[in-house]
Amino acid sequence: MTDVPIIDFLPFREGAAAGKAKVAREIRGACEGIGFFYLARHGVPRAEVDAVFDASKRFFALPLEERMKVKLSPKQNRGYQPLGSRLYAEQADAPDLNESFKYQHELPPDDPDIRDGNRVHALNRWPSDLPGWRETLIGYYVQMESLTERLLRAFALALEIPEDYFLAFYKKPLTQINLLHYPPQSSEARGRQFGIRPHADTTAFTVLAQDNVGGLQVQRGESWIEAPPVEDTFVINIGDMMARWTNDRFQSTPHRVINRSGAERFSIPYFAIPDFDAIVECLPSCKGPDRPVKYPPLKVGEFMQGSNSRDWNKDKPLN
Repeated sequence: MTDVPIIDFLPFREGAAAGKAKVAREIRGACEGIGFFYLARHGVPRAEVDAVFDASKRFFALPLEERMKVKLSPKQNRGYQPLGSRLYAEQADAPDLNESFKYQHELPPDDPDIRDGNRVHALNRWPSDLPGWRETLIGYYVQMESLTERLLRAFALALEIPEDYFLAFYKKPLTQINLLHYPPQSSEARGRQFGIRPHADTTAFTVLAQDNVGGLQVQRGESWIEAPPVEDTFVINIGDMMARWTNDRFQSTPHRVINRSGAERFSIPYFAIPDFDAIVECLPSCKGPDRPVKYPPLKVGEFMQGSNSRDWNKDKPLN
């Protein structure tokens, strides 16, 4: 079905050293290769995934004027982003053909980072007329946070560093979930028109839930390959921060979405972004006399403060 490997996560979840080492080796191979893999038997209940997709469809079925009541602002990147809001002229000839709803870990109004107003954390914007909707989304977030901790441990073992190494960078992370809705693109559309333009994620890694409508494509050399839906899996891909941590040992691979299925497409990415105060710099296992360090340290908060209004070329030093 796909050139993207499928990794069974159950042996890691069961906790035996041999099973964890096996999964870590498989993750290392995928991340040093294509930078993508499907995660099977991940431990997130199917009912939780189905519920958040149902919630997404409920929101995007609302009249536009209702969705616009929770429209995001660039400074506080939470809430509804309308169709056609994002045009990246270097990569596309038309705006991205998707709309989204963005939310973060729920924090109270008196949280110090909320009161500060300049540390990327922001209050979520919830629609008022969707009973149970907020609770469903928060419940899914809890599941993603739990899965993220396990994946961080697996990535550490794959990189031959202490299993708990990355956890210190995710004490109060800037993680975010997007509910994404893609209308079908015309089969007659030509040129550089995309559901999402070709891009590499700026996160450490992304956990993507996709429905049964295809459209995700991953760059492989000069070509694009399909990453079709595989039942009961998440798609995991490496982002630029992890590529920077690993000195490009793990690949942050460009990908895009083209939805010419004739049907609506829904997907839900979870972006595993570290803490505001985290500094991403080359890991000890990823540098040496024959592997010089490529990138200066990256201050996550300073980068994220500007990332809502621009893309990041990871080859450009940021410090």
